[in-house]
Amino acid sequence: MKYRPLSSLSSRASLGLLVALAACTSSEPPGPTAPPPAGPTPLAKGEICEPDNSAPLKLRFDPARVIVAPGASRPVTLTVDPDLCSPVKVTFKVKTEGVRAPETAIIDLRKPSATFDLQAVSAGATALTAVVERPSPSSAGQVETATAELPIDVRDGTPPTCAPGEGAGQGTLSGASPKVTGAGALASAALSSPATAFARTDEFALPSFGATVACAKTPDLTAGSTYGALGPAVSFEGTAPVTSSNVLRREVDFALPINPAALPSQARMRHVEVLYQGPRAKTPRAVPVANPRVEAEGAGYVLRFSAPWLGTYQVVARKGAGEGKVKRRLTHRAVLGFSMGAGGSASFGLRHHDKFDAVAPLGGLADYTWLTWFIDAYALGGFCPTSNPNCTKYEPGRYPFHEPFAHSMDYNHFWYEEGNGNGGSFPRHEYAQIFGDLALAFGNLASENRDPALSHMVAGPTKNDPWIKGDLSGVAGAPAGLDCSFSVSPVKGDKDNALQRTIAQACAKFRCDPKNQWKAPANYFDDEYNPDGTKPVITFCDGGQEGVSPYKNTFMDVPSQHTEPVNFAVAVDLNGNGLRDKDEPVIRSGHEPWDDCGADGLCDKDEPGYDPVQNPDPNQDDYDYMLSPGGAELNHHYDKGEKFRDDGLDGVPNTKDRHVAGDPGEGDGVYSEASGHKNVRRFDAHSIVARWTSEIPGGELTDPALKRLDIITDGGVRDLFNFASVGNHLAGAVGSRKDGLGRQLKSVAFYNGYEYLPGQDPARPIDFAPSELRWADIVDMPNVRYGAVDATKAQILLGDGQHVGTAAQLLNRLLFGFYYVAQRWPDADRTRSEVTIDKPSPEAAGPFSAECLQQGRCEHFFTGPKTKRTGPIAVTLPPGYAHADNKARDVRYPVVYVLHGYGQDPRDLEAVALVTNNFMNDGTRSSANRLPKFIVVYVDGRCRSQDGRPECIQGSFYVDSSRPGGPQFDAWFDEVIDLVDASFRTMKPSEVEIPD
Repeated sequence: MKYRPLSSLSSRASLGLLVALAACTSSEPPGPTAPPPAGPTPLAKGEICEPDNSAPLKLRFDPARVIVAPGASRPVTLTVDPDLCSPVKVTFKVKTEGVRAPETAIIDLRKPSATFDLQAVSAGATALTAVVERPSPSSAGQVETATAELPIDVRDGTPPTCAPGEGAGQGTLSGASPKVTGAGALASAALSSPATAFARTDEFALPSFGATVACAKTPDLTAGSTYGALGPAVSFEGTAPVTSSNVLRREVDFALPINPAALPSQARMRHVEVLYQGPRAKTPRAVPVANPRVEAEGAGYVLRFSAPWLGTYQVVARKGAGEGKVKRRLTHRAVLGFSMGAGGSASFGLRHHDKFDAVAPLGGLADYTWLTWFIDAYALGGFCPTSNPNCTKYEPGRYPFHEPFAHSMDYNHFWYEEGNGNGGSFPRHEYAQIFGDLALAFGNLASENRDPALSHMVAGPTKNDPWIKGDLSGVAGAPAGLDCSFSVSPVKGDKDNALQRTIAQACAKFRCDPKNQWKAPANYFDDEYNPDGTKPVITFCDGGQEGVSPYKNTFMDVPSQHTEPVNFAVAVDLNGNGLRDKDEPVIRSGHEPWDDCGADGLCDKDEPGYDPVQNPDPNQDDYDYMLSPGGAELNHHYDKGEKFRDDGLDGVPNTKDRHVAGDPGEGDGVYSEASGHKNVRRFDAHSIVARWTSEIPGGELTDPALKRLDIITDGGVRDLFNFASVGNHLAGAVGSRKDGLGRQLKSVAFYNGYEYLPGQDPARPIDFAPSELRWADIVDMPNVRYGAVDATKAQILLGDGQHVGTAAQLLNRLLFGFYYVAQRWPDADRTRSEVTIDKPSPEAAGPFSAECLQQGRCEHFFTGPKTKRTGPIAVTLPPGYAHADNKARDVRYPVVYVLHGYGQDPRDLEAVALVTNNFMNDGTRSSANRLPKFIVVYVDGRCRSQDGRPECIQGSFYVDSSRPGGPQFDAWFDEVIDLVDASFRTMKPSEVEIPD
């Protein structure tokens, strides 16, 4: 791993990652410290420290720049790398008398950092230099010296202000002039966008528009609140088509003048908040923004950030932010997942929040509320209803969409963009399998089959229909009574692999023969595509594609390519040829039609005082993940009070006794939906955070429970499943939880790439260094959207922003995920350890042999004592785990549970240990910056055969199947945790004190 030299860190332009905050005090700085004790620090058995370690001596200040008012002070920490086996003295020297600092400090193996108060005396630019000397590890008789300089700006602590309308600047924001600035007191305020945004011709193009930057009508939005202003409220407005009434399809960039010296004592960047006010948010409120950072601008400073809304913004901090400490209960467990496993980590982690300290869904199904809405509205859509056969036809990427980043698609045009970052080819038949597995996990989301045993099937077919039964009479070894409603995708290395393949092929061949399809000649009603029930409805198969990037998965109207049975939907056979042709619609009847207008029952246009520009949301109840994540209108969820048509799932009145497949819910007086949607909410992280479900094994996610739990998400801006958008909505759900004063319980921010995290250099995205992250500046819930929106074709082909990303992005995702969860454990072991092979313990642990413990890699097929499910788990152990001395000292470790992607096996991810274990014993870092040691357990989520019968197709989504007798992956995972705790030296719960 490449580590940047300190000089590179010191020269960064961005100060928002580094800013220091004022603290009022009159105490005197400490004087000289006593000389360091002679001799090396005693080591525990099994611990190592190498006096001849040739890793260069490095010093790092945190924060890396101090901006403070005269008479105030703030804490500063100096950390030294690598481990120092013997204590050394740090000498401090101030450049001018404008600040005071201690003269010396002692650093040693156990305390590689020194924290002290830096006191400001008088205004002016100055600096503090730290010098450390040690005997050269490589040249006898020589001395190695390292220095670091801390820039300091002592300035008046008064925030900049403006008068209403003052400092106005205006112009046309365009490719030729991509920046509009204010004037006078607001000369540093700016609205801008990359010029490339105006040159695009797709849905992410930004049209040229007239822009105004001016002091807001109310120049201070903090009046009567618990916030203190760091600068004035600035209005950023545009002319049609870009105004503050509507969200943009991409973010634009803002700069607001602030004075960091006005920040409260002890506050850091994570305490800086942004208030917003606009037509859709008349009451000012704190909102999460992207890439927040403080930078020098002229003689002052600005906060730069990105957001998709014009309007009025003001930078603030809570009064007393950062003061005090809080106690946190630690379980010493975290769960992290990728793709399907990300959905599993969000589901399992939030459902069992009492068992985890951190949840890290990376690029996956972290928010089922938004994702199931997207599937219903877009992925299964794209057809004109019978009532409007000449409806507007959109290109697949041009459907109306009211949020940034997300790309649209329709059933005939599934998204797949060429590039090396997708992690697979995901052809149309795999889309069908994924949707089929979602139905196997939760129940069908598009309709309700009358037979609970066929809850994964579309409404209509019964267990005795050929479409369900299939014909396995010619397959030797097929279990008696096995039907063809679904087949497991052959599992590599499984003893039944050949049989699984034979069954899957036989079932697909039989079911995709049109003579074996299920058909309703009439009376299969649907309010969109068959309201009178006169058209025939059929089951069908899909597969094959013939599109161009990014819609490579365009439907191929070639029946011979349609080899994957579709279980979740039926099609209206408009031409009666017994096949689903290109323009024939698929029916989606998973819920009664309802108006997603909020609990008031009024859509915006029906609310008193509505005006599309000046008052687009009179009742202020619209949902937006950034502005109003607690809003009920257009929140993709049925809320009590919203109007619905009590016509049953088919949406057609008076068909309860006429629909050939039944019409659940008609006339029952309540909003009805398919049981699949109800089951989704049980496992949906968004629903748990929003308190839409009470079926939570860990108990209600109360405010203290949410504050205790740390959550991160990420997603690529070109992810084929829109996982960047999925992460946005989960982050919004967390941001919707407020304290008694209406403030966010947990701070939330978006980072458009790992290079924008505090401590990194935005100009060098390939040089991500997790050990240099400034954790005190990172918000409680960071959501990283990796990939450049305006990436070049060459960058896209390398995988930029795709499902797994480029090789560098994938590595960054892994590193940040592991460092983030590990940072939750200040009491974890960070010492360097002798490797196990030096003194291996001969003892086994439960079902895990001494040999695998010594190798640091164990695999085991585990049968749950209650679930009776059998599946593999893989375990990687930290360096020195099975060293006899570490075992004798009973050194214990936290556990990170890692969940894999769709179609993968837990053993596919074991190579991750090559990354994590390297950092756990990194000799170039001290214990202050080293990744702590933890056990990694890779949990199975792959569909398998149990006693010859399939659990599902490829992926379980790590939930308990709703089908009678279906696999219980959530319960099995719980049993895995018990096995791990019983077999390995896992850390017990504890309580620690952390800064607020």
